[in-house]
Amino acid sequence: MSRIMKVRDLMVPVEEYPVIYENVAVAEAISELRSSFHEKDGTWYGFQSLLVLDRKDRLVGILTLRSLLKAFKIQALYDHLLKGDPSGLMFIKPFSNSLEITVKDIMRPLKLVTVQQNSSILEAVQIICRKKVNSLPVMDRNRLVGIVRTMDLFWSVGELMES
Repeated sequence: MSRIMKVRDLMVPVEEYPVIYENVAVAEAISELRSSFHEKDGTWYGFQSLLVLDRKDRLVGILTLRSLLKAFKIQALYDHLLKGDPSGLMFIKPFSNSLEITVKDIMRPLKLVTVQQNSSILEAVQIICRKKVNSLPVMDRNRLVGIVRTMDLFWSVGELMES
């Protein structure tokens, strides 16, 4: 009899995941993500998100590649404004105090979407599909223990379908 795979069986432990502080500029986050990538045997490996810590080293969110792409869109609005076109003013209220976007401005707060470590991989897949996210913080009750990524889940589902 096969046992049901749990999220804890696939997650990346929190200690192995890259982190960034919420008050740093987005440019630093991009640099941190870039440094996580490496090539092995012609294939590139790396992370597509960062765990976000506050000044007291508490986890407060996750910064995803999707969030970074949205930030570039916001930066494009600023560039547009600097060229003299005021049409973008209505879209930039959250960032009106500073031209430099920080990680905190664009991160996904931790409390929005998580999964428990004892959840089945099917439950995690359903959350990812329903919430349209690519990674889920994995919790042991209220404590973060890891991250499960879409690619890990779908590799696992594919292996289960083959067997």
